[in-house]
Amino acid sequence: MTLMPAAVLSALLVAQPSQGPDRRAEAERLARAGQRAQALKEFQALAAANPDDIEARLWIARLHAEMGNQYRAVDVYQSILATAPQNVDALLGLGDALLNLGRLTDAGDALNRAEAIAADRPAVLAAQGRLHSMARRSTLALAYYQRAMALDPANISIRDAYDDLRAERAHRVEGTYYFEHFDIDVPDTHAGFVEVNARVTDSFRVFADGQHQRKFALDEDRGGAGLEWSPRHDVWVRAGALFGSGTEVLPDREVAFEAQYSRHGVQWLGGVRYVHFADSRVVIVSPGVTFSPRESLTVTARYYRGQIDTPNSVSGEGDNGWLLDGTAHVTRRFWINAGYARSFESLPLLSADYLAIGRSNIVFGGFRFDPLPLTSIAATWQQQWRRDVNVGAAIVTLTQRF
Repeated sequence: MTLMPAAVLSALLVAQPSQGPDRRAEAERLARAGQRAQALKEFQALAAANPDDIEARLWIARLHAEMGNQYRAVDVYQSILATAPQNVDALLGLGDALLNLGRLTDAGDALNRAEAIAADRPAVLAAQGRLHSMARRSTLALAYYQRAMALDPANISIRDAYDDLRAERAHRVEGTYYFEHFDIDVPDTHAGFVEVNARVTDSFRVFADGQHQRKFALDEDRGGAGLEWSPRHDVWVRAGALFGSGTEVLPDREVAFEAQYSRHGVQWLGGVRYVHFADSRVVIVSPGVTFSPRESLTVTARYYRGQIDTPNSVSGEGDNGWLLDGTAHVTRRFWINAGYARSFESLPLLSADYLAIGRSNIVFGGFRFDPLPLTSIAATWQQQWRRDVNVGAAIVTLTQRF
């Protein structure tokens, strides 16, 4: 473990006069009240007055981490461990900060040291659970969470982490109902989709899809299958295909590939989608990014480039579109989302009528509710402004995991 340079340490521990126990109590009150910047100044003053005050330095590191300054947190934790290598709180904090930075190997070193010292401490076991969850070793992660819950059954945060991972790892069945209403004299669209998604290993899953749609008085069906794979903890890919026989409105062939790379809390997205109709086809490329400006909010921005080939299209004709989507975590089991898209390529279900309308303006909003740890209900309403017609669309999905 390397010693932190004195200049860096002095910059992090700003000198101010100490005022004894009252000042410590006030600093802790500020920290617990969420006034982190002021609490940080108070603890820095305490640590500057007494560099051997490890508790104050631990608070400084925690506050840096809570304020998003993970590198500073790592520096302070390492400075504590340089003189107190057996300090479990510093090892735990260091491991957590390194996990936030995506440095799983270094985090594992710190957390393994903590477990060797305090194997019966629930916080140590829960931290190991988080490490193995992020490393896509969900079976081992669940075992750590279960040990932590056995020692501290009243700890809600450990229970929540266990439930989240159990839901992510489980087999699942998704059923979706899709409805469209046109503002012209056209029959409403009714469609149903089912996906069965099964875990093979902690990093590999397979799925099978079935779809039925009644649109423009035509009943059509498709079916297909695919896979999901995480070759590394920070990479995820999904590939699948759907096929129909004698379809006129739905594509007779559709192949989609999606990839995600995660780094420092940001997910970089990339997708390719090939959609083939009886006499036309579309190739869609869609890079994007997902990030969280704050803990309870996730934002996705995506660009779509659709290359359209129809009997009446001009060679090289294409369409450019984009999407902006925000999701807010309102409570433990309730989310709301809203967004805007200027692209028909962003829609999960493409049919032949979209190729004739060109770019669409789409506003959407919805929610997700998890009434039970393994059950989710999601609903979305879309308002689509097409070239010559407006369409309202509703999507309702029930997901059951087991």
